[in-house]
Amino acid sequence: MGDTDKGGWGYVVVAGSHLVQILLMGTAGSLSIVFSEWAYDFNTSIGSASMVLGIVPIIAGLFSPVAAALIGRFGCRPIAIIGGTIAVSAIILSSYVQSLEHLYYSFVMLSIGISMSYAPSILILGEYFKKRIVLANAISCVGIATGQLIIPPFLSFLFSTYGWRGGFFILGAVSMHLLVSAAIFRPNRRQYKNREHVFKGNQNLADDGSQHLADDSRNFGDTKPSICAKLGNAFGIPALCINPHFILTILTIFILSMALFGANTFLIPRAENAGIQKDKSALLMSCFGIGGMAGRIGYGILIDRRYLTMASSFMMAIVMSSIEIFLVPILDNYAFLVCLSLLFGISSGIISPLSMVIPREVVGSTPDLVTPAIGLSMLTATGGQSIGVLLSAIIYNTTGRYTTVYYVLGGLATLSALAFFPTYVTLRRREMEETQYEKADNN
Repeated sequence: MGDTDKGGWGYVVVAGSHLVQILLMGTAGSLSIVFSEWAYDFNTSIGSASMVLGIVPIIAGLFSPVAAALIGRFGCRPIAIIGGTIAVSAIILSSYVQSLEHLYYSFVMLSIGISMSYAPSILILGEYFKKRIVLANAISCVGIATGQLIIPPFLSFLFSTYGWRGGFFILGAVSMHLLVSAAIFRPNRRQYKNREHVFKGNQNLADDGSQHLADDSRNFGDTKPSICAKLGNAFGIPALCINPHFILTILTIFILSMALFGANTFLIPRAENAGIQKDKSALLMSCFGIGGMAGRIGYGILIDRRYLTMASSFMMAIVMSSIEIFLVPILDNYAFLVCLSLLFGISSGIISPLSMVIPREVVGSTPDLVTPAIGLSMLTATGGQSIGVLLSAIIYNTTGRYTTVYYVLGGLATLSALAFFPTYVTLRRREMEETQYEKADNN
């Protein structure tokens, strides 16, 4: 799989990144089972207790550009080690808190640790893989679905056996594997040796021989410095603010995150509202997780074997999600909802990792552009998720109908497809040109 590391260390890096996804995302998505115990111990409502977990994506997203800037300055491995240390310390400290307010503080600390650990696990893959970056990213992100499957029963066992405080202490010890993963993220020396060659002159070619979308004036128009660009440079974000396709990409990610996260959050309540039993409704999330795992693995293999392209896969998954969201309020039959959950998981499984790969393609593989681009994409995605849940809750509280919620979310998903279409056309043109170049080289 490795394109730049013949020693095979790229495989080890993917495994380390996969483990980070399991520990971070699996844990963050499973802590809802302790809400009732927090509410009882701290004499508060479940709603207030749930907000502890609600701040995680917000803080992690806001800190993502900072984490990306630190990675650009110091590299993936040291930042991942610091982030892992912060996350582990926060989990262990959470077992000692004596009030809900202190728990908020420890979870802010955890959010920062997650941001500093997650970003390196994505960015390090770009140092070892070029042609197969999509497949490497897909294998890594399967860890999210794996974590969603194995972490909840593990935490349930810990909390029921040792209480939530004892469970958090043990979870902190288990999470020390984040430091093992971080130690694996050593820089690819070959890439750094070639970096000076990549930046010589005012060339428009990336280090993999492909043309930078960000530097191609034929695709992106005038790129003269502006005030926005100068501010971007000050924060380590050169050329991104004047790249219209990057702006369209993060707009797509933002709107799509609103639609997908809102639709996923209200899937179980919608099923219960349709008269489906609670235990059966809960199984829909398992179907979603299974579909997500299949989508992450499947699209990576198909793209690697060139049956599909990144741009086509992303656009296809957005369109599929739009249709599926519109179908949720229409279908009341449990069997149909199970199938819809599987399909929704597949499309979401394709979208989630590609949301971190498409920005890389838009700005090219120049290191000083890729790192801040992914940092901003992470910020955009988490911001969209938070607003999507809030918007869905407001719509439901106002109308009292899940039908209205899903129709609005479906409209947002459709709008995201329209926002991505110009970038899709440009990426497809570039992919076709690269295919022609490869055929000419082979002949």
